[in-house]
Amino acid sequence: MKALVFGDKPHKGAPPAPDFLPGLSHLQLRDVPIPDLPSERWVVVRSKIAGICGSDLGFLQWKPMPSAEPYFNIPMIPGHELFGEIAAVGKHVRGLHVGQRVTIDPTLGCRERGFRKLCVQCRAGNSDICEHLAEGILRPGLLIGICPDTGGGWGEYFVAPAHRLTPLPDKIDDDEASLIEPFSVCLRAVLNHPPRRKELVVVIGAGTIGLMNIAALKAVEPSCRVACVAKYPFQARLARKLGADHIVNAEKNDVMERVGELVQTKVYPLSSGSALLAGGVRLVYDTITSSVTLNQALRMAQGKGSVIILGLAAMPEGIDWTPIWMKEISVVGSLTYGTETFRGKRQDTFVRAVDLIARRRADLRVIR
Repeated sequence: MKALVFGDKPHKGAPPAPDFLPGLSHLQLRDVPIPDLPSERWVVVRSKIAGICGSDLGFLQWKPMPSAEPYFNIPMIPGHELFGEIAAVGKHVRGLHVGQRVTIDPTLGCRERGFRKLCVQCRAGNSDICEHLAEGILRPGLLIGICPDTGGGWGEYFVAPAHRLTPLPDKIDDDEASLIEPFSVCLRAVLNHPPRRKELVVVIGAGTIGLMNIAALKAVEPSCRVACVAKYPFQARLARKLGADHIVNAEKNDVMERVGELVQTKVYPLSSGSALLAGGVRLVYDTITSSVTLNQALRMAQGKGSVIILGLAAMPEGIDWTPIWMKEISVVGSLTYGTETFRGKRQDTFVRAVDLIARRRADLRVIR
């Protein structure tokens, strides 16, 4: 099969990579074998559409993330924003068939790695933070599309455990299906930190994750009011279509003042040129996580509020952590997906995501 392979060295004859993507020359279109099934409970999936995630751009930019080193092994075929058709099934797979359209939860926790005794996180439904991500029958890798043994969506085929597949109804078209993985990332963050009725929450960023975050917030609590900090006009338009009630222009120097007006709280100017809100919002979702946006998020959160980090922060410098202790703010990371209990119902993130999209509680068709 054909696949884009990310290696540890630039491929021979590669043109010079741009400064902002130095890892681009490490990508090579190659003929490689279809990955073997790790067990007869896995399937082969033909990739139809695979997204380019911010984390993919992260390794193409060689972003420094030292603590991720044990779980990153190259060469590998990227692409964990997955959608495709089943091409072959293992002997012990039931309920799935060749040609079936499926979305794929790419998690590679204890169960996928062959452990019968699950770690404490996998038992709790938090397989995204499994303690065995570098062990078992698979080589290190957080997800399909990061693990060398599974392949990824940037190849023609990859392998996946049957229990991680969710069949798709015909009403969810291919383009929309390709967004289920990033939507699930945001859905988990929202289900674990849900908005209240009519509450104002802030989403910083209107890239794919920012937009999916808005969709997830409105799917979980339609009455909540969402203020989105967006950089570009086209992002602002999409944010509006997905349900954002207020747009704050990220390019202007009055982001803090605008949010202060929305929550009707005093705004204190700072010598750095930014500002601090006396009150603020209870929930801030930062989908960019630069030094600028992290400082904004911390300074606009109210006392006892939460800043949920969804972007690939790596190692940003120049963060003023003062609001954490001054306002007793919680800073929470959210990585991928798992199993959540929400309003008394326990369900896998992907299963809930497909249901919400199929019922048009979240309509991702506006992103074309």
